[in-house]
Amino acid sequence: MSYKVLYRKYRPQTFNDIIDQNFITDTLKESIINNRISHAYIFSGPKGTGKTSTAKVFAKAINCENPVDGEPCGKCNSCCNFGSNPDIIELDAASNNKVEDIREIINNVKLAPTYSKYKIYIIDEAHMLTNSASNAFLLTLEEPPSHAIFILATTNPESLPQTILSRCQHFAFSKISKKALINRIKYVLDNEKIKIEDNVIEEIATLADGGLRDALSILDQLVTLNKPITIDLLTEQFGVVSENSINQLLDAIITNNIQQIIDLFSSFNEYGLSEKSFINKLISSIAKKSCELKLNNKSEELLKLKNILKEVINLDINRSSINYYDVIETFILTNLNENNIENISREIKTESKIKPETEKVSEKASKIDDIKEEPEKINNSLQIVNKIDKNIVEIRINNSFCAATKKNKTEAEQKYKEHLSQLKNENDIYSLMLDTSVGVVSPTNILIVCNSEASANLLNEKSNKIMKCCSFDDKKPVFVSEEKWQELVKIFQDNKNKGIKYTYIEEPKEESSDYLLDMADDIFGNNIIVEE
Repeated sequence: MSYKVLYRKYRPQTFNDIIDQNFITDTLKESIINNRISHAYIFSGPKGTGKTSTAKVFAKAINCENPVDGEPCGKCNSCCNFGSNPDIIELDAASNNKVEDIREIINNVKLAPTYSKYKIYIIDEAHMLTNSASNAFLLTLEEPPSHAIFILATTNPESLPQTILSRCQHFAFSKISKKALINRIKYVLDNEKIKIEDNVIEEIATLADGGLRDALSILDQLVTLNKPITIDLLTEQFGVVSENSINQLLDAIITNNIQQIIDLFSSFNEYGLSEKSFINKLISSIAKKSCELKLNNKSEELLKLKNILKEVINLDINRSSINYYDVIETFILTNLNENNIENISREIKTESKIKPETEKVSEKASKIDDIKEEPEKINNSLQIVNKIDKNIVEIRINNSFCAATKKNKTEAEQKYKEHLSQLKNENDIYSLMLDTSVGVVSPTNILIVCNSEASANLLNEKSNKIMKCCSFDDKKPVFVSEEKWQELVKIFQDNKNKGIKYTYIEEPKEESSDYLLDMADDIFGNNIIVEE
């Protein structure tokens, strides 16, 4: 006998088997007990929440010869032959959505049931029906024969025409709670005589995101591997980070535990992690941790988490695709001060046997201080959240507007996609650059506009690496947010009206040491140069 996958093997056979949809199952059972069965139903909700299973149980109960408290008896001829009953017609509207398919139903529905009391049509993915098919279906749905019942299942009820929605009883299925998923997974494991630790079961339930079918499919895949089912195996197969690991990361950031941050990053980097799953779990963990800090009156730590949450949500909203490493960098750099970053760099250099170049750093800092003494030379300044290369950013913004022309911008825009293609091997940078545009271009600099301030900050911090990979026709790039760009344009117009001209400012010479770049390279896997 061929192997049957778990979600099919444990498909509900009664209303009591359907988990966490009690209001719906109780209502349907009452309609059977009181013989108040409608001619048309819509079951809507997320995938894997029991819509089709409930439709089949309902169809079985309707035609059952001896229903018990609204449940199918499971013993009568109709129940025993349910799978082969010609009066139960299932249609997948995803592949049978044309007018011809619906006309076949219209012609067939007129015929009386062969063996049962009712002829029941279960139409899955009903929102996939074309407009013509939906219109052809309307009259039959409004005035069907007394022996016909229609059950439409859909994940997207908003796409159904209002004319169909108004003719049906609508039951909205919700995501299955994590607790209910865990209990069902344990039930399956007990029946299959499989032992798994509770923390793995919790992670499977989290990964399933409210869908029982997904939970059992994940479990099935892990069981098929014929290995001990551990958190490491789950992470390896599905690219998930455990809730415990994220909590450890948040604790490490709050307490500025540099070594633990480095160790956790190293472990995360071993797997191809799911960005969306990571972000969802991160936001959930931040919410829980924030409540804990609030109750304990830890305002400073709470503020850190609020900043993290703000930046992660900004990334999630402003980007069509989110890179896992962008998220890590965003909330780390938002909450670690300059000293912490230098500490991380020093820790990495120590592990890599690289000697810290303190004299060069001091020299670089003194050069930057010299520029700070002449702020009047910079007409427009950008306040960066992170203090790294702040003055370089200000200078490059100024120089981008200095002698800028429309011709320079037009030429830069024509070559922009070509320049971006040079960054394809740098995944973390390239993904951020996809949502950018050219703002203003001078003979020496190019100002690039990003969707958010977080993206601009991260790209400015990586500007040296960007210049190594991408020429921009030998123009030095600087990045600003869309909001900041609008401010800069207004200031530029005001200055132009007042006759104020931009003066070119020479950038200070940069040493090869870049603490942030070293930190990022070490964390995310680039080779480290070791000095002997």
